[in-house]
Amino acid sequence: MSLDQKEELEFNHGAAVIKQGDPGSGFYILLAGAVEVYRDDVLMTVLMFPGTIFGEMADILGKPRTCTVKAKGKARLHFIPNAKIENLLREQPDIAMKIIKTLATRLDRTTQKVADQFRESPMWTVEGAKRPTV
Repeated sequence: MSLDQKEELEFNHGAAVIKQGDPGSGFYILLAGAVEVYRDDVLMTVLMFPGTIFGEMADILGKPRTCTVKAKGKARLHFIPNAKIENLLREQPDIAMKIIKTLATRLDRTTQKVADQFRESPMWTVEGAKRPTV
């Protein structure tokens, strides 16, 4: 399977690519432009680098979309529908590796944010706790 032009989509500024709560139907690869990612109407990030993959979590987890994604300016995307994902990943393992790296990067960023928040405002403290000996 190859990435062909018939799966390319264009979105104008403000158009919703993905809506939070919708079922997964495939994922997207950013070809040009930028998209904004919102969770509960809060802007979480802006994706602007060509080759960035998004929208895969709902398909991987079998859960509804976790965020809304809107075009920031004009955005050109490649859509990979659910029905083609498995074959695509078998035939082009570089895309599977890109998804793995994307998810690992997000997990690392989220873990760092949580650690920073606990450092600034710990939810609990353990006074007098002894460290385990090795």
